[in-house]
Amino acid sequence: MSTSSPARADVVVTGIGAVSALGGDAATTWRHVLDGRSALRPWDDLAAEGHAVSVACRVGRDVIGPEVAASHRGRALGLRAATESLADAELIGVGGRLVDGLDPSRVGVFIGTTMGESGVYEEAEESGHFDLAQGGSQVLAQAIAHAHGITGPVRTLGTACAAGNYAIGAAARAVASGRLDVAVAGGVEPFSRIAMVGFTRMRAMAPEGCAPFGTGRRGMTLGEGAGILVLRRAADVDHARAVVRGLGLSADAHHPTAPREDGSGMAAAMRAALRLSDLTPEDIGWVSAHGTGTPRSDAAEALALRAVFGDRPPPVSSIKGALGHALGAATALEAVVSVRALEKGILPPNAGVVQVDPALEVDVVLDARPAPGLQHVLSCGYAFGGLNSALVLGRAA
Repeated sequence: MSTSSPARADVVVTGIGAVSALGGDAATTWRHVLDGRSALRPWDDLAAEGHAVSVACRVGRDVIGPEVAASHRGRALGLRAATESLADAELIGVGGRLVDGLDPSRVGVFIGTTMGESGVYEEAEESGHFDLAQGGSQVLAQAIAHAHGITGPVRTLGTACAAGNYAIGAAARAVASGRLDVAVAGGVEPFSRIAMVGFTRMRAMAPEGCAPFGTGRRGMTLGEGAGILVLRRAADVDHARAVVRGLGLSADAHHPTAPREDGSGMAAAMRAALRLSDLTPEDIGWVSAHGTGTPRSDAAEALALRAVFGDRPPPVSSIKGALGHALGAATALEAVVSVRALEKGILPPNAGVVQVDPALEVDVVLDARPAPGLQHVLSCGYAFGGLNSALVLGRAA
């Protein structure tokens, strides 16, 4: 089955913020992604702890601060990205609060995540004490709202690796309907040893790093970070960075972890996004792919792309070779990169790949590619349990 959120072209992005393994802000992250860099590196602490795979894409302590405890890492990432996005939208006032004249009860926070503040669970294993009020996923959104004096709806969406798209879509609906004037929306995910162990035991981790759509790809690389957008109605602002068009969703109900091998669930989400955006496949100039680097997922995604777009799909990139798979923050970081791609008219490369798998029959961007006429991008994210999402973002007028 497929469901979707109403497309409303009057919802626009007015601010962006990001923290990733390649940079402590959106501009730095974009620049390094565009350069084809990868944040992948070995970590001595992971090796010392006995992890079978000890390479990852992690945010350095020089970015979030050496004083931040593991139990507050997610909040630190989310706050940094949210503050940047609100400042970019010119909505930060005295003491980090919202600017005067903006009703804080008309501002909402929508955050997607997979593991939540997972460091709390890891510390509880050693201390024997666990406080749900500190470790629940809700603390990430609550921290952003509290720091900026936001008193409107505070929502957490736990739809795994598609959670950032779900959060942006829910926020766009709230703004489009008039229930909110401003929404702070995206995804936050601190590095999780629990996830590291789980994916390793599933044999989904690539010891040499993620190679989305590449020959010999072996799996994913774990990352972390936060990506945040500020959404408003176009009629309320003088300047926008991008337009939120439509979010398409579908549910495979096929397998706890594997996608349908024919990609039909993914294709359903893409088609729903296009329909809600009043667009045709020919209108999409670039696909920001899920592209985890796992053999089955990349193959299914390639089939979905050809099913929707025909024998010549638009150019495709996955930024997971650069940033790692940031789980609940992945699609939010990808949305930030998509906004920059629309603004600059440049397609970012698919890092980590030496040779594209010819069997996939997709145009994978290996080097930054000029695209001056880029008008619409499709940002896709798929999650365990068959949760498929596809978000259309458009260039601002």
